[in-house]
Amino acid sequence: MATKNIIADLNKGEKLTGTNYNIWHKKMTFLLNIWQELFEDLTTIMTRSLEGNTAQSRRDLEDFETWSKKDCCAHFTLLSCMHDDLISAYEHCAIAKDMWDQLRFDFGGTSVTRLRSLVLKFEMYKKDPENSMTEHLRIMSAMIRDLKNAEVVLSDEQQLQAVIRSLPNSWVNMRKILTHNENIKNFADVSRHVELEAQREEVICATTLFAQGGKHNGN
Repeated sequence: MATKNIIADLNKGEKLTGTNYNIWHKKMTFLLNIWQELFEDLTTIMTRSLEGNTAQSRRDLEDFETWSKKDCCAHFTLLSCMHDDLISAYEHCAIAKDMWDQLRFDFGGTSVTRLRSLVLKFEMYKKDPENSMTEHLRIMSAMIRDLKNAEVVLSDEQQLQAVIRSLPNSWVNMRKILTHNENIKNFADVSRHVELEAQREEVICATTLFAQGGKHNGN
């Protein structure tokens, strides 16, 4: 039950997209280690031995069947924790180890192209209307962490400007305030101000709806 909850949490959260490989790899390693020792399956390959009637043959068959079941679980877990766009590219892998190794080869490197992709994604990122401001900032924080893991350290000014650019178009005035506020110096500072503004807007919206409801009831 606990493992199912962990998978559910991973599915609700950020799945593998290709640019977040480092943190995804850490989460999956932890998950597969605590769940039926599935991580061992990613480092071993077993083949079905020839059938026989000896005790050793029966033990070999039992070992293979146990490994095969774990491999299926690991295979399913990896696929279920990656973005839909990537599933079709890796579901063909015969065993979980092949998939694990291929993902590391494709996304675990720090090539110039990958680094540029990570930086560009961060600098051009815009808030998704479906996400709360807290979720939005959490995503940006994860992107900063991914860049740091790839040995790309962004300055406080770069992080600050990226957050300001990512805000909704309706936040024009707030963008100006954040840009010219000399007390806002880093990601933590701008995050605090942005979350407070989002909370203020929520209160105003709720108050307006309540007032409108009172008028309707009065009529």
